Amino acid sequence: MFRIPRRDGAAAALVVCLLAVTVSGAFAVQTTPLAEVEGQIPWAAGYTANQHRVLEAEAKARLVNKALTGKADDTPAMGFYDAQFYDLVLNLDPVTQTLSGTTTLTAEVTVATLDAVDLHLQGNMAVSHVTAGGAATTFSRTGDVLTVDLDQTYSLGQTVTVAITYSGNPQSDYFGWNSYDGDPLIWTLSEPYGARYWWACKDLNTDKADSVALHVTVPDDLIVASNGSLEGTTVPGPGTLTYHWTERYPIATYLVSLAIHPYWVMTDTYNTLAGGTMPVHHYVLPSQLANAEAGFPVTIDMLEAFAQSFGEYPFVEEKYGHAHFPWGGGMEHQTLTSIYYGGYWEGLIAHELGHQWFGDLVTCADFHHIWLNEGFATWTEARWLEMSSGVAAYHAEMAAARYTGGGTIYVEDTSDVWGIFDSNLSYNKASWVPHMLRHMMGDDIFFPALETYLADYGFDSATTEEFRDLMEAESGLELDAFFQQWIYGEYYPQYLFGWQAEEVPGGTRVGLRVRQVQLNTGLFTMPLDVRITTGTGTETFVIQNDSAVQWYTFHVDGPVTNLELDPEDWVLGDKIPEGVTDAPVPANGGLQLLGAVPNPFNPATDIKYVLDREQDVSLAIYDMAGRRVARLVDGPRSVGEHKVRWNGCDAAGLPQASGTYFARLSAGGLQRVKSLVLVR
Repeated sequence: MFRIPRRDGAAAALVVCLLAVTVSGAFAVQTTPLAEVEGQIPWAAGYTANQHRVLEAEAKARLVNKALTGKADDTPAMGFYDAQFYDLVLNLDPVTQTLSGTTTLTAEVTVATLDAVDLHLQGNMAVSHVTAGGAATTFSRTGDVLTVDLDQTYSLGQTVTVAITYSGNPQSDYFGWNSYDGDPLIWTLSEPYGARYWWACKDLNTDKADSVALHVTVPDDLIVASNGSLEGTTVPGPGTLTYHWTERYPIATYLVSLAIHPYWVMTDTYNTLAGGTMPVHHYVLPSQLANAEAGFPVTIDMLEAFAQSFGEYPFVEEKYGHAHFPWGGGMEHQTLTSIYYGGYWEGLIAHELGHQWFGDLVTCADFHHIWLNEGFATWTEARWLEMSSGVAAYHAEMAAARYTGGGTIYVEDTSDVWGIFDSNLSYNKASWVPHMLRHMMGDDIFFPALETYLADYGFDSATTEEFRDLMEAESGLELDAFFQQWIYGEYYPQYLFGWQAEEVPGGTRVGLRVRQVQLNTGLFTMPLDVRITTGTGTETFVIQNDSAVQWYTFHVDGPVTNLELDPEDWVLGDKIPEGVTDAPVPANGGLQLLGAVPNPFNPATDIKYVLDREQDVSLAIYDMAGRRVARLVDGPRSVGEHKVRWNGCDAAGLPQASGTYFARLSAGGLQRVKSLVLVR
């Protein structure tokens, strides 16, 4: 892993590329001019387009490392209030590298009584004065926790206001006093816990303030770019200028940002889904203007594509855009992404824009669940290519994000600094989770379900379990196994498959054997596409696979020339053909009763079964005494997978008592039986 080094000067060039090969368990790293690499290695251009993930992951991992070193624990008292509004008044002096200012917090009390407020503020900032309710008050500090004594005891639902005046040099990996072409280039990047290094706040993802205002005074030859809308500027004194920014949408503290330089401001316009307009502003280093004019206009097309995919841009009443800063890669600051001044890759622009929905609108509740931010943002890169260049480009991008190594997507240990922002797990492998869910659910369900997720958890935070439960509710699928194996489990399935064909009256009977042969993890439960090619065309079937060895049979027209398993690569796994097999096909291969979901159930359950050909089917429910309770299917059904719901009632519509029941499937002289448990 690496990051592009910071370079001052207009002639700075991208000259690094990582070529990694395994050598006795280590990595050999070679630095090569990019143009030479692209000419020598066929995949280099594609790698270059995707390397921003590695840059971003490495940069953020460094910040986690800084945050966890000496970081004080969040106190229980931070749960006693709900942050509603932060007002930041800041004065930045780039000559002395001093930040001075006042942060005013307005919050609602969420406990019976409250007489003190805990906030985060790193020890590098000296506190000179504190008020509560407008009156001077006392305070104490322990590590990076600032405790403010309130002017009175407040009750549940009351509003508390505290103001902290402080100053210091916030220089760190979260705040920089850099320069470019001889002018100051001041920047912030606060993920994960860096906001506290330069302003007092409750630095937790689970408590987004409803709004934030920033009043930033700088020398009058500088421009301040920040979140939300620019309300105007004022002149507080000779040679200085104050920029007044307001973010009126809820925002996590790590997404509050500053980017300051004598920028050239590029302006564009996005036409909203409702027929309105929104400004798009890019704050560009003057020497980079030509590159920016060539690289940034695609942002408008991406806004349109993502709005069509996920719902309107979340902060449409304000703006979107980019601000140049010196970190390699980018950072998805709300409404204004900070982006490396030498990077204009479409993948990078799409990734950070995708974060505006996945990460900014809905934020991971904590960094165990960072895949909800980074995995989805990585997948939006492929979604952009699909909408701009076609389905083949989508699948090619997903193939480029393929990762099958060890480790869980869920970050088990958030003190493992590289584990949180692991570019292989949190970004690449995690991007296959929405990819696979999309195929399982189908676009007609998947994309509306995403919009529901963004609406239900919008301007708030979410966990993996909350996302899973919502996807289950929207799709009707049982997804516990899916999330257990892909988020909490390791590695991937390896499928060996062989097939045989036999002419039968009316067509060809095809037998398929699928074996899971992975040794370093358990069995996977996944649906798999089977595409059979005959002399008259192709047919695609969907099988459910969950066993070490499983047989399936299909009936098709005409002679079979080929059989492919998961031909479009919707499942992250190896599919290795064994050719035509002469193993005998089990007689029951063509009729499968897959079972019921949920089971046990109340009040209803979905029963699934698979047919290898069109035929008459009977599916009925029986009680423990062998009495038929209800008939669910009676008549011809087509080839493929079917689902039918039993509502726990008999044929007359009367609810049945709790107990064990049996679903009996009959077709073609064969029978299958599965037990069901009804719990009232």
